[in-house]
Amino acid sequence: MADTTLMNEEDMLSEEELEQLAPVYRTYGMDHEHNRIRGMIDGEEACRQAIWKILSTRRFAYFLYDDQYGSDVFNKIGDVGLTPEYLDADIPAMVEDALTYDARVTGVRDFTYERVGQDSVHVAFIADTIYGELEMEGVLTNG
Repeated sequence: MADTTLMNEEDMLSEEELEQLAPVYRTYGMDHEHNRIRGMIDGEEACRQAIWKILSTRRFAYFLYDDQYGSDVFNKIGDVGLTPEYLDADIPAMVEDALTYDARVTGVRDFTYERVGQDSVHVAFIADTIYGELEMEGVLTNG
């Protein structure tokens, strides 16, 4: 028979206890300047790193990742036959699609981009995350 007792107020978890039960997104810190790992990071710093890692990884290129991880942007920026209108519509959608893979990212807005070479694009946007708004800006390079 199922237990139908109700929790009384003393049995309920406090806000602090609920926060402790939330997933911890702790990972290694990547030092791109010196090509090494620099300890462990979490919170906003880990979220920023994950966003750039997702956008810098070509989707379907690595067996290590499932077919939802990574970005399709590199499939478009090298295609000189695509019109600016197509890219204006498609690149922001591809970035948002790539970032919805990560549960910490709840939305992407104020997206701008500029092609800076045959196979590179400068992007800037605000990522809405569980840590608040993160202003993101950088160059994605296919290579």
